[in-house]
Amino acid sequence: MTGGIFNKTSAFALVAAAGLMMGGLSFATTSAKAADLGADDLEARVAELEATTARKGNRKVSLTISGQVNKAILAWDDGKNSDAYIVDNTQSSSRISLKGTGTITSDIKAGFYQEFEYRDAASATVAYDNSAGKNWDTDGFRTRQNNAWIESKTFGRVTVGLQNVATKDIVYVNLAPTIGSDSDNNYFASFLVTNGDNRSATKGSVFWNSLDSSRVEAVRYDTPSLYGFIVSASFAGNDFYDVALRYQKEFNSIRVAAGIGYAWSGLNNDGNLNRVGYGVDSSQIFASSTGKSSKIEVLSGSISAQHVPTGLYATFAAGSREITNAANIYVQDASYFYVQAGISKRFFDYGATTVYGEYGSYDDYATGTTYKYSSSSSATIGSSSAERYGAGVVQAFDAAALDVYAIYQHVDLEAKSTTGVDLNLNSTDSVISGLRLKF
Repeated sequence: MTGGIFNKTSAFALVAAAGLMMGGLSFATTSAKAADLGADDLEARVAELEATTARKGNRKVSLTISGQVNKAILAWDDGKNSDAYIVDNTQSSSRISLKGTGTITSDIKAGFYQEFEYRDAASATVAYDNSAGKNWDTDGFRTRQNNAWIESKTFGRVTVGLQNVATKDIVYVNLAPTIGSDSDNNYFASFLVTNGDNRSATKGSVFWNSLDSSRVEAVRYDTPSLYGFIVSASFAGNDFYDVALRYQKEFNSIRVAAGIGYAWSGLNNDGNLNRVGYGVDSSQIFASSTGKSSKIEVLSGSISAQHVPTGLYATFAAGSREITNAANIYVQDASYFYVQAGISKRFFDYGATTVYGEYGSYDDYATGTTYKYSSSSSATIGSSSAERYGAGVVQAFDAAALDVYAIYQHVDLEAKSTTGVDLNLNSTDSVISGLRLKF
């Protein structure tokens, strides 16, 4: 939805105002009566309309308002309890965006981008009860992006502010509209892992991570597209930088999109990670006892291909994480791969239908984590793995910009302590079904 260039003529504004005052008379009738107004009456009417109409700050920068609402029902079984919650799908959350663009010359333009997210019941934060997570949060509103940019068709774009760093979403390249299913899993992130009838104090999210980067205050540069390639690089204060290469092209009847990136993250002066994420926190890797700085290096990417006539597609993502000078000697390097395949085709007039299956394998993300059997017994995880199986269907309704979807996921968890004891963890299952409406 466009928030308006607001450049309608005064005559048109008068027609709109008169139409409202006449209680729904036709456009033609209203226009005729407007023409009978004197000059003074016309100016007064326009001034009144302008005083009560939303306006942009100036007539040189266009403004576009867009966004989406994505609500769903999440039914789950964590091996000990089961229930169903109404959630906002974290993997494609409800949000609103403001985009402004102004032209400087025929080659140069400038603008801004702001994005705000509603997380009143984020699927990544709900859990089996309110003590371990949130089933709702009426204050769950946050800023995702707030930045300004200047772009040249010849030399590329420079962006400054809160934004996606260069490697953000590099692992989520997918030519099919699968909405809430990718190499991450935001449906059991805050659920506590279970063992038989016991519930630990360890969250499921420590067992997997897509190694996606985040949004931070940064400076980013993107080159113009050259033969389908775009190179991006960004820098954030306190030791974070990354670089990424993206590609998109169509060869006859085959569409291809891909991306690969490298990210380096150190520590800032207070010993905290400059980059929150990658499946670790500063308490795990900050080696203050050795006097040496810790760092994280991540190499990740994804590729997707689709045969346009049939709609058949496949997507593959993978990543590896290396930690140097970890404080916890049991924290190991971690890696994963993920594959999704299916068909996305317009079988019905009202929109495309997407059906797919998926599999992911995640190794050693939980190592170094304390697994608490009970209030009096615990163990340090020495090795871990997670396997994820899933399937989903998405039906688009183009006339209403609506997607209706249903996703099933099953996750098997395995872990051994540093002494070799098998923790015998339960599997988890979920079904999330909902709708996303764009505007």
